[in-house]
Amino acid sequence: MFKEIAVIAMLLAVVYAAPAADEAPTPYEFQFQEQNANHTLARQESGDASGVVKGSYTLIDKDGRQRTVVYEADPVNGFRAQIQSNEPGLINSAPAAATYSVQ
Repeated sequence: MFKEIAVIAMLLAVVYAAPAADEAPTPYEFQFQEQNANHTLARQESGDASGVVKGSYTLIDKDGRQRTVVYEADPVNGFRAQIQSNEPGLINSAPAAATYSVQ
């Protein structure tokens, strides 16, 4: 009798320890902007029920330098980004599937 209870207890432990099935993505959307004496920071993002996420964020320093990243991610193509900046010393390039463009 003890062996039967022990086997049942072990089976229950295995069942409860198994990872839960993945849930379908829930659509969402958010955005915010923050300003202070040193910079302005803005971000927005949305995701849909198929797992596609799109968004962007921008940083503007008090000296006028600006960087904007526009991105998209999905289960098929992964993460892709386009970076736009007026920062000195940058050149147009496309390493690692991210496009950099100097304004």
